[in-house]
Amino acid sequence: MSEHLRRGNMLWEGSRMFLPEHKEALLQRKQMQKKKIRPALDFDQLEEMDRILHEAMEFAKPIQVTYFQEGDLHICEGRICRLEMLSKKLWITDASSDIQPPIHLENVTDLKIL
Repeated sequence: MSEHLRRGNMLWEGSRMFLPEHKEALLQRKQMQKKKIRPALDFDQLEEMDRILHEAMEFAKPIQVTYFQEGDLHICEGRICRLEMLSKKLWITDASSDIQPPIHLENVTDLKIL
């Protein structure tokens, strides 16, 4: 065997070092690749969500809201305590009567009555 084949992995040993900046950049890249694209809703889905929203408000029914925020889908359960159509925001009170941060209606992907 020739000399360079007996060295094993010595040729690439110097490239094993990662700077903290490289590691952070790789982690950020992985997180960006994991982010999902906001699903598009058709007219029928929007109408159904509008019907559920009005029914939950009128009869104070608990609902489950699935919404898209920062590349991820989140789920929030509770009762609607406030709805502003001008600013398109929805506030929900959870089971412990805590008001959750407002949810923008354009980020809502699914509504279910519990």
